Amino acid sequence: MKTKPEAKSSFGRTTAMLMGTLALSIVGGILAIGVLYYGQQSASAEPTIPPGVALTSWFDNGAGGQHLLQIRQGSAPRAGARVTGIVATDTNCDPDPQGLSHCHNRIDLGGGRSFEVVNTHIMTRHPCLSPGQRLSIRRLNAEWVIASEELPSRTN
Repeated sequence: MKTKPEAKSSFGRTTAMLMGTLALSIVGGILAIGVLYYGQQSASAEPTIPPGVALTSWFDNGAGGQHLLQIRQGSAPRAGARVTGIVATDTNCDPDPQGLSHCHNRIDLGGGRSFEVVNTHIMTRHPCLSPGQRLSIRRLNAEWVIASEELPSRTN
């Protein structure tokens, strides 16, 4: 019994289409896993908000002029002390995939003392700390400070 040549080519085309569909499904699955993995990595890269702070989300950091700042390095004030500092720099402000910026700021405390912090916030809701801006700073613990924006004094 002989088969028709058209039947063989039709079978070959169907097999090729099924193999192509299978290959695309595998590639799509690998890409989906990669996207999910990357999304979880960036979400877990955010620092955990320390206990005892009224902040419930990084999206609200900076509301009312209050900033929770993570200490990177330098001579931050001792625990419990309240000092005045002046923002010297504001860098690395590009937002992550969730829209949060992790700005790096150097804050001068005077007398040659300064320290560096990371300000995690969403710029469209609460702006970055600006060079020249005065802050009242209180150390929360070994890793964190709370900075309050000092309003310029009013003259009558």
